[in-house]
Amino acid sequence: MSRSNWRRSALAAGVAALLLSACDASAPGASSSSKKPNVLVILVDDLGYSDIGAFGSEIATPNIDAIARDGRVLTNFHTTPLCATSRAELLTGVDHHLVGVGTLSESSVFYPGEDNYKGSLNDAAPTVAQLLADAGYHTYMAGKWHLGGDGPKSVGFEQSFSLDYAAAFASNYKATAERAESAAKPYYENGVEATLPDDFFSTDYFTDKLIQYIGQGHGDGKPFFAYLAFQALHFPLQVPDAYLDRYKGKYDAGYAAIRATRLQKQKDLGIVPQDFSANPGDEALMLRFGQPGVLTNGDWDSLSASDQQSEARIMEVFAGMLSNLDDNVGRLIAYLKQIGEYDNTFIVFTGDNGADGMGYGFIPYVDGTGNLDIDNSLANYGRPGSFIFRSTRWAEAGTAPLRLFKGFTAEGGLSVPTIARLPKQNGGAAPSTALSTLRDIVPTILDLAGVAQPGPSYQGRGIATIEGRSLLPALRGSAGIHADDEVMADEVNDIRYVRRGKWKMTRVVNYVVPSAAANISHDWQLYDMDADRGETRDLAATHPDIVSALTADWAAYVARVGVKQPIFPVILTPIDQ
Repeated sequence: MSRSNWRRSALAAGVAALLLSACDASAPGASSSSKKPNVLVILVDDLGYSDIGAFGSEIATPNIDAIARDGRVLTNFHTTPLCATSRAELLTGVDHHLVGVGTLSESSVFYPGEDNYKGSLNDAAPTVAQLLADAGYHTYMAGKWHLGGDGPKSVGFEQSFSLDYAAAFASNYKATAERAESAAKPYYENGVEATLPDDFFSTDYFTDKLIQYIGQGHGDGKPFFAYLAFQALHFPLQVPDAYLDRYKGKYDAGYAAIRATRLQKQKDLGIVPQDFSANPGDEALMLRFGQPGVLTNGDWDSLSASDQQSEARIMEVFAGMLSNLDDNVGRLIAYLKQIGEYDNTFIVFTGDNGADGMGYGFIPYVDGTGNLDIDNSLANYGRPGSFIFRSTRWAEAGTAPLRLFKGFTAEGGLSVPTIARLPKQNGGAAPSTALSTLRDIVPTILDLAGVAQPGPSYQGRGIATIEGRSLLPALRGSAGIHADDEVMADEVNDIRYVRRGKWKMTRVVNYVVPSAAANISHDWQLYDMDADRGETRDLAATHPDIVSALTADWAAYVARVGVKQPIFPVILTPIDQ
């Protein structure tokens, strides 16, 4: 079935449901006010702190921004540095190390014999889908899974359509006999490999599927939990032709101009204070990869005309991809309104980590294997068969005004634009600056649904206790939810941070290529988050007492969650612990 026919079918199903409930006000599901709230979690892959309009972007995201106007923007919300680790915490409310996802499955080779570093969700904690299914909810999922195992169906999702369970990314198009896709991966529906339509585009199709699932269960009186995990905006950056030229010329001014414009808009919107000290960029990221001045793409004015053209086009494609995603969010919200469920739905919109800045940079992309399935001619950027990345300098614009991006425990890697809208909330509320994390999502959902947390056991087995706090006090008022002396910590692949109150200690480099080891500190860095969230002033040397206290907190965290040291290839040099 084509997408257009699919959408007509979904629309027809929704209209039929409306007519049925209008004819019989006593029918199950006729009044959403008598049942528990629905829950919709929208997760975007590699979304930078400043990438949506409500957080300062020039990219048009009117549908996401409308949720912000109805709900509340969370300006101080944090994830883990990478995708799978964040997904584990989002679905369980538990530190990712404790549920088998100490790292990504792709990196598990660095942790031989370590069960909690396999990158596959285990049964050490139930998912929120399992807890809500036990409480009588429909549970649906569509999108990227990246938690291995037997997929969504095995951990409480009644219906699911997902990318290959272990895959971190895939082509957004279907490979055909006429056109290969270098990143083609299988997709599964309810545990069975799915046959994709020829006009498959991931963002559109995930939304189609979730609408289908919600429509099939609508009218039986049961609330739903729906998890829409877009694989956009992960590379490869691709988007349907209708979006390819929407931002033509928008990025010709370069990295610094876009970052500066976003920062000013963030100040105007109240996302950051007027006196915020933006991070100017960090040379450590270049040395981490061992190719200074290459992977970072340099300053805009130092680029050749052809490189500027390439870089500007990459960002045009990225912006079009996000606009397509926004249109799909709008389609889903319109459907919920059509079937009378929007007012009774708790909506969370967030990202899995900061903007991707892996640094592959200029096109054509060379994958090292002589792969001929990639057509990265400039005219084909973003189209079927292409495989392009957002480069490091564009990632720095995406995480404005913070430091670094995905893969780092600096704020740019951990802070994502987050919006929450309570049921029946309209008119919005002032931005919340309350410190919060992905682990807070599960307890918030359970609190709102009136479902008790499972405690130390579930279905006869011992489990890890939910660590997050309900966000409802912050969403309903201005109260914080985490105590000032609460310790927060994390690590992925030995890139670390530990935080207590306003003090954050972080180490963002864990290994180097030997030739790039000079002129870089591998020690802990200390920042005052109240005064310097941009992480521009390392205070470790002037506050040895704070460093000592946080080092002890870090050691306690290592012992609690079982942090292990990676064993890197011989081409890399691990730094001292």
